[in-house]
Amino acid sequence: MKSDLFPEYLKLAERQAALCRIFSNPQRVLILWFLAEKDRTVTEVATAIGASMQSASQHLRIMEFAGLVESRREHHNIFYHLINPELPGQLLDDIQQTPSEGFEIKSMLERIQKENQMTTLDLTNVQPAKVVDARAMSCPGPLLEAKKAIAVVKVGEVLEIWSGDSNTKNDMPRWCEKVGHEFMGTLPGEGYERLFIRRKK
Repeated sequence: MKSDLFPEYLKLAERQAALCRIFSNPQRVLILWFLAEKDRTVTEVATAIGASMQSASQHLRIMEFAGLVESRREHHNIFYHLINPELPGQLLDDIQQTPSEGFEIKSMLERIQKENQMTTLDLTNVQPAKVVDARAMSCPGPLLEAKKAIAVVKVGEVLEIWSGDSNTKNDMPRWCEKVGHEFMGTLPGEGYERLFIRRKK
């Protein structure tokens, strides 16, 4: 290696090492693949990778600081997108050049998508112990109704909240994580969201 080229190669090596450190966490690799499809909110990312809102936010902040993703605000939602849309494909090419018995990246992605679809199908079959119609309320109305209603259902039972406020979809998972209940997910209604919470304590 020529001495005058060493600084350039060193910078490239440092950049490569930084990427390796970032993607040493498999959830960040999943986020990368998930964002390759389209821009996503923190809630969507957390649901897709099976992580808490706090954990998904930390992963996204690390990736944003590294210059891999950017965020933008639309009304009350923050969306994340890839700066280099070709990066997921480049990583997939690198991984698939390494032999791995019984391991196919594309089939794994299809399996993840199928599992997400099954989650939605499972929610349609949920029988809530109580349904609260908060469609006429703006934030924080639906959240306050959820706090009151969760005290009525038994531990292990499900509460369903109907909300037409876009903030509720982000606020409810945070509240559940904070107080120790399970946020099961959402289903779309006609102009509103159906949010499912399982009482855990």
